[in-house]
This record gives sequence, structure tokens and C-alpha cells, in this order.
Amino acid sequence: MLKLYVAVDVSDDDVTLEEVAAQCGYDVRHPLVLDVAEPVVAHFHEQDCLLLALTCQDSVVDAPALLAEVEILLSHPSVSAVNKVGISN
Repeated sequence: MLKLYVAVDVSDDDVTLEEVAAQCGYDVRHPLVLDVAEPVVAHFHEQDCLLLALTCQDSVVDAPALLAEVEILLSHPSVSAVNKVGISN
């Protein structure tokens, strides 16, 4: 299982990252990704972000290549931008 870290810009000061994680629609598109777990709030290099746990088709995946190629779909009315910030095992 890989952990994909995603920075989210929230445009509404009254909405927390925890609320975004609980309420957002989400998907990850890549041929090697079979399933994605519900987002949770995490910290990556001292940055608050969302963590998406990915189940991949192959047990050995080139994580940097996957990070570069994966498409993240995240929908929430208060989210103005979504950026991939990292990936780990």
C-alpha cells in the first residue's frame, strides 16, 4: 500500500481540513491503482495535507513515477486547489 499526500487549498476560513476529508468526493486515476481509501488528515514535511492510501496492482511500484503520473480528483465546494506533495510506502 502506498500513501499519497495531497495539499489542499481551502478557500473558506470556516471549513477545516478535517471537514474536507470527511465530506469530499475523491478518486485517483492511474492504471496501476486498484483502490483508494477515504482521505484522512496527515502531515507531510510539516505541512497539513490529506493522505490517500492506494492499493496498487503490482507489489513493486515506481513511486516517483506514480506520483508524477497519477491524476487526483477531489471535489468539495471549499477546495480551490489540489496539489500532489509526496508519496511513501
